[in-house]
Amino acid sequence: MTADPWRCEACGTAYDMASCTLEVGLVRLALDGPDAFRLGSAGIEAEVAPLLEPCACGGRLVAGGDATSGSDPVVAREALLPLARRGWEVLAGCEEPGLQRLREVWRPRALRLLGRDEELSPEDVLGLRLEQRLAGLREEIDRARAAGDEDAAQMAHARYIELGTSYARRFAAR
Repeated sequence: MTADPWRCEACGTAYDMASCTLEVGLVRLALDGPDAFRLGSAGIEAEVAPLLEPCACGGRLVAGGDATSGSDPVVAREALLPLARRGWEVLAGCEEPGLQRLREVWRPRALRLLGRDEELSPEDVLGLRLEQRLAGLREEIDRARAAGDEDAAQMAHARYIELGTSYARRFAAR
């Protein structure tokens, strides 16, 4: 995926849109359909910007900037839902093999986003829990490094690798 740097226009904090690939992808599908689909927010920044919660400083997130990593943006779920529903319908009807595979990968997170948890299999629920735990460990690593505690960061990183390996094995077995 091409990096789509975003930043807070008030304080300059960089935002990593990688954590919002599903949400941005559903918006793109809702707006543009499946033809020439690509990941990332390039070209739909104006539609994505109002769906993002403000920065911790209260500033508005805008596309552009030098950094390609930083804080994870928070998507305003209620604002996103109409586009997400439409995007999921488009993706559900796609016959293109690449988009069918993407639908399989996104399915658990999309169903949860759309409030359709009853459609999740036990395997889906387990995968979502693993994803949440990985995200928590990544945050733990970042907090430890910010506090200057490299030992704690290394311990969290080791747990991240162990859990990530388990997640990858489960994912590859599908």
